[in-house]
Parts: sequence; structure tokens; C-alpha cells
Amino acid sequence: MDRLQAMQIFRAVVEAGSFAGGARKLGLSNAMVSKQISRLEALLGVRLLTRTTRRLQLTAEGERYLQGAARLLDELGELEAELGEQRGEVRGRLRLSAPLDFGVRELMPALQAFEQAHPGVELEVVLEDRRVDPLAEDFDLVVRIGTLEDSSLIARPLMAMPVHLYGAPSYFERYGVPQHPRELANHRCLHYSLQRGGPGWVFQIDGQLERVRYRPVLTCNNGRALVEAAARGMGLAMKPTFLGEPEVRRGRLVRVLERFAPPPFEVHLLYAERELMPARLRVLIETLLAHFQARSA
Repeated sequence: MDRLQAMQIFRAVVEAGSFAGGARKLGLSNAMVSKQISRLEALLGVRLLTRTTRRLQLTAEGERYLQGAARLLDELGELEAELGEQRGEVRGRLRLSAPLDFGVRELMPALQAFEQAHPGVELEVVLEDRRVDPLAEDFDLVVRIGTLEDSSLIARPLMAMPVHLYGAPSYFERYGVPQHPRELANHRCLHYSLQRGGPGWVFQIDGQLERVRYRPVLTCNNGRALVEAAARGMGLAMKPTFLGEPEVRRGRLVRVLERFAPPPFEVHLLYAERELMPARLRVLIETLLAHFQARSA
């Protein structure tokens, strides 16, 4: 048996959580995947996976073997990538983390351009609205929106993301249009639960930034859902333009309190400092910076 291929199949099955998922990921048949895992277990003389009707579970031996196999596969991938890069090729694997809505709406066009130019690079993109630790979670690159914390990471400015307060015409017909941010205490506000600092929006009032507190009538952890709620007249939402403006063009939302609009959110690329950066990571960073710079020009 091809032990290297068996390691790859074992890893894919564990990552996918099923034999069928691993087979789809590798483009193999379910029978081939099952046979290779069985042969690997027979060769090692241990059970690697406990199979139940609902899910797969690693045995203690399987956990240990997965760690070693993953390390070997990663090292082999790095070696092959380095040799390829010496020949002028860009190849290998990169893990990228980004906020969910930004990743779907803004990041994918840039990644499409990168993928078309460098088909030898395997991209794993994880989209979720939390502050990941690239060092602890093994991410090569992280997109971070908002204030940066002090860290050992390198931060490259990617773009400034305008934000506005949005509401539906039906909402304003029922509750009126606020004329000043401090009036929001009497309005129905939609809160993004992952927002730092709790319910409150920052506005520019009399030349100063002021945080205005509100009592949310709806709290949600997804920006697109809050935009939809606002478009349905459920309340007011402070959102970036890439989420709000499509609904403005459809006539479902309008901006309010524009003369008090807060400063744009800063978006950065974060990555760990390395003595020698892989060419594939350097090219990805350059591609993203160029893409967003061209958009803002």
C-alpha cells in the first residue's frame, strides 16, 4: 500500500468527520477510502477510528498517529513548496481567517484573482466572526476589522471601511427620523452581539467622537441578518457600506445621521514575523493589497 496516500486519506477523513466527506475532498470513492483506512489499521496493528452510526471518533492511538502524520505531511508539503518556489513557482498550502460577511462579499473577488494566477496554492479560508489568534491556531494570514491590540504580529493596512446608520422607510414612517445621535435612546436599535464594548455606537458630535448608548430590541451575531432586519423595518442598524448600500440601491434602506457619521473602520492584514516568508504568503499579501488599493483609487 502507498503509506503516504493512506496518511493523506486518514487526515482527510478526520478533518471531514466522515468517510464520505474525506472521499469527496480527495476525489476518491467511498470504498477506496474505507479500504485504505482498514489497510492502514492492519499495517499498524491498532484501531485508529471508532465508527458509529452518527460519527467517527479518534482512538487514543488514532489521535497520536494523526498528530505525527499531519506533521510529516505538512513538512513534506513545505519542502515541495520550497523547491517549487526556487524554480519560480508559487505553490503550497495557506490558511486564511477573515470575518464572515467581509470574507463573502469583499474577500472572495481578490482570492479569485489570486487562485487564477497561482493554481498551485491550496487555500483554506475560515470565515467566522471572532478574533482568532494566528499563532495559536496556525493561520498564515488574518483579516482583522477594527482597533488592533498590541501584539507581536505584523499589521498591514488593507482598507478603510465606511460605516453608516441605516433604517427602512417603513420604520421612519412609524417612528420618525432621528435628527441627533442622542435621540437613539428613544429608537429601536439592532445590536451586533460580537461588537466590542456592548450596545453603543460612536458618532462625530461637535468635532469629538462620542459613544452613544442604546437599548437593543434585537441582538444577533450576524451582520447580514441585522441588515435584513433593518430592511424589514424592525429597527436601526450601524453597518459597513458593503452590507448597507446594496439595500439602499434597492430602496429598502436609507442612511440617517450622515453628518454625524463615525470614522471608517480600519481593516488590516495580520501575520507573524518570519525570518524567511514563504513566497506564496508574500504573493497573497501583495495580491490583496493591490486589489483593495485599486478599488479605493
